Amino acid sequence: MRAFTGSMHNDDVRVHDSVMGSAMSGAHHCGSTTMRFATMSLRGAGVFACLMGILIGHGALLYRNAMAAVGTPATQPSAGAAKTGARAIGVCPPFKLRDEAGNIIDPVKGVNAGVPYSPRQTCGAAGCHNYEKITEGFHFQQGKGEPLPKQYGERYRWVSAPGNYGGNWCSPAPLYRQLAPKTNASARTIDMTSFEFVTATCGNCHPGGGPLEFDRNGNRYDLFMKQQNMTPGGDNGLDGDYYKARWSETGVIEADCLLCHMPEYDFHARNAQLAGLNFKWAATAGARFARVNGTIAANQTPEVVYDASKFDADGNAIVHIVPEPRNETCLTCHAKPDWKKRGASFSARTDVHIAAGLRCVDCHGAGSRAPDARIRQREAHQFAKGDCPSGFVRNDLDDTVRSCRNCHIEGWNNAPRASHAWLPPLHMEKLSCQACHIPTRSVKSALVQASDVFNPAPRISPPAKHIWTFYDQEMNFWNHYGELELFTVKDQPTNVTLPTLVRYKGKIYPVNRVHSMWVGFEEEGKPGLNQLFMKDFFMMWKQHREDPKNNWPQLAAITDDNGDGALEVNRPEEIDALLSAVKAYLEKTGFPLAGRRLVWVNDSRMWYSSREYKDLPREEHEATAYASVYKFSHDVAPARAALGSGGCTDCHSAGSSFFHRPVLNAAFSGRDGRPEWMENYTILGLSPLSVAMGNLREQWIKPVMYTLLALVAAMIAICALRNLAVRHEVLAPRSAVVGSWLVLLALIGAAGVAAGTTDLLGYMVARRFTLDANHFGIACIILSVSVVLALQRSRQAATQGTPVFLAGVLWVLIVLTAASGALMLLRTDALEAITRPAYTAFDVLLTALEIVAAAVMAVRLATVPPPASAARGAQQA
Repeated sequence: MRAFTGSMHNDDVRVHDSVMGSAMSGAHHCGSTTMRFATMSLRGAGVFACLMGILIGHGALLYRNAMAAVGTPATQPSAGAAKTGARAIGVCPPFKLRDEAGNIIDPVKGVNAGVPYSPRQTCGAAGCHNYEKITEGFHFQQGKGEPLPKQYGERYRWVSAPGNYGGNWCSPAPLYRQLAPKTNASARTIDMTSFEFVTATCGNCHPGGGPLEFDRNGNRYDLFMKQQNMTPGGDNGLDGDYYKARWSETGVIEADCLLCHMPEYDFHARNAQLAGLNFKWAATAGARFARVNGTIAANQTPEVVYDASKFDADGNAIVHIVPEPRNETCLTCHAKPDWKKRGASFSARTDVHIAAGLRCVDCHGAGSRAPDARIRQREAHQFAKGDCPSGFVRNDLDDTVRSCRNCHIEGWNNAPRASHAWLPPLHMEKLSCQACHIPTRSVKSALVQASDVFNPAPRISPPAKHIWTFYDQEMNFWNHYGELELFTVKDQPTNVTLPTLVRYKGKIYPVNRVHSMWVGFEEEGKPGLNQLFMKDFFMMWKQHREDPKNNWPQLAAITDDNGDGALEVNRPEEIDALLSAVKAYLEKTGFPLAGRRLVWVNDSRMWYSSREYKDLPREEHEATAYASVYKFSHDVAPARAALGSGGCTDCHSAGSSFFHRPVLNAAFSGRDGRPEWMENYTILGLSPLSVAMGNLREQWIKPVMYTLLALVAAMIAICALRNLAVRHEVLAPRSAVVGSWLVLLALIGAAGVAAGTTDLLGYMVARRFTLDANHFGIACIILSVSVVLALQRSRQAATQGTPVFLAGVLWVLIVLTAASGALMLLRTDALEAITRPAYTAFDVLLTALEIVAAAVMAVRLATVPPPASAARGAQQA
């Protein structure tokens, strides 16, 4: 008899290993059983024994289910036990919800139906998923416990971690909330605690786990508060994790699996629970399992009312679970900030990849299908990431994202393979793919964040954000938060702008290079700067606006100099007034200033007063060390719209945005508060001469070279046809000379007419792109013709040879052209001062060769060819 394997409700099951590393093994709470009976021989009572085995197995099943119904605690099997006898079943089997203690929640039978469910116990502790491994991901930890990169720690005195939790800022620049140290000597120096990290709306885009579940010593907040008899809302030893916190009442926010893996998840319901301090109830409301009545914030006891329609007859949850989160899920958190930071639209209208149906997880995968071996591991939730110049969390995982090369060179997922054979290799070495394939942005982004004045614009929430004034890429005032309040990211207005191009790690990238203005302080004997508390700066301005005469009247000196309706600090008296007001406010409110000196920071310069300043170090791609630089990787244009699709002049011309687009130099000039601009090439480290040489080469020299090539080709053809006509006595020698010149003039005239008609010349001959793409071949033709003409030298003026003088000139130019071509092949930065001009010199010399070649052919056209009789006599002789 063949072995009988029954897929029944047991602990030994395994579900698929998804792109996010989701896998299930040994599922206690899923109630799924696999029973295996040994092969039995069909002898004697074999059939009877088999039937008895089945009955016994069912009896065991009923017993186990009965024990589960009364809340038998589940234990997590070891990794080895989970593999023993496991059988892949492909999807999550039916499962029951569990509470924080691991007890089953069954609203159908009324079992434990008044408590919120626990994602940790439901998805993790019952044996399906490795909760601890999953929550190691940086989306959960957000920098917690990660050591500070050296430069990061030296620049920003307030940081304790490189991510959102304890990092420098989430907005494009200071001022921002700062995480309080674990140990504090005074309540006055505490800004944002771990508890406030949630209530300050940071928790809205945090999936739970990590710093929302455990304190900086690894203790679970709610349990530790109870164990230590801490007071909800009390000082609690000025502990940065527990000061004024209410963890023992609110519970903690466990990692919420369904937040990403349930397409219908209700983020608004979840975040409403967070706002009401119903932390441990948030996952239940977000998954739509139940209605939660009452809030901890209102000092009520929340009541859970489960929706019976969300459960089957056995009490199992009815839920739509997907292995790979949808784009819409990712964009719930990423759409708004990436609008402000990068002008990202994430729409089929603006992104060729989204239009083609690609998903976020295709490039930003994780788990066993991650694109990079560093993060490719079952259940690992280290999502593939790029390399943001201003992002420091898990720098060791930079560039694990699926790259342009993976798809368009290696052909992942049958992507169209790119061919850049027409492009000089130097471009591929110096340019990122994005530099050409993201030529514009369709949506505005914040070029400037001024955090030194009060922005009175409407619909800004929460109120403290009134100290942020944003300006778009054209330095127009932008009420970003007002727009978010009035309409959604799906209603982004079209605002076509050009990226700023910077050098980063050896390549040129399109970026948003943010500028900032803010007030901070320098600490004696310490590198870098510290920032004011955001709440202090807001309260100072708020009080001044309520009573300008009595509250910090110095601020009245700050006015709107440029007439855009927003205040700006730019004049000396405004700098002094701002610093004076801030100092007075801090002294009055008891903020310790000993060993600290206030500064007003304007990009890469800090001012102690209007008469004393110091320059701040920065990287070449930064406008300032105290504002972000955001690389662009989304909203990619089709290849036909990329820079270079129209030829070299797309970049190398006086009107091109690549080198000449205006880049902000100063947001507000000291004269009139208006912006000051510079050309993009200045921040690329290029000289005006080298850029001008490139423009001259592509705009003027190459068109002349292509024109002369056509002229020389026409002259050679006319000369050959003329000589053929004379040889066959179709034309008399002198008539042939006149006729050849008339034909040449006619061709030149026709070419002039074609050139004056839109696109006609390109249609008749070749597009500029085609000519540029075949530049090497054209250069070889010019050199070959020049060598042939130089070899045909003749000392007799009446012959068809090349005059000796012109032949000599040709040889000199040929040698110089070859030398400049050789210099172009050298790839060393040390010789860049020589190799860069070689590109222009090469085309200038090719053009000079054509001029001499045209002169040689003009001499030949003007020379009367020998008559046919003379030619025959010469042949007979």
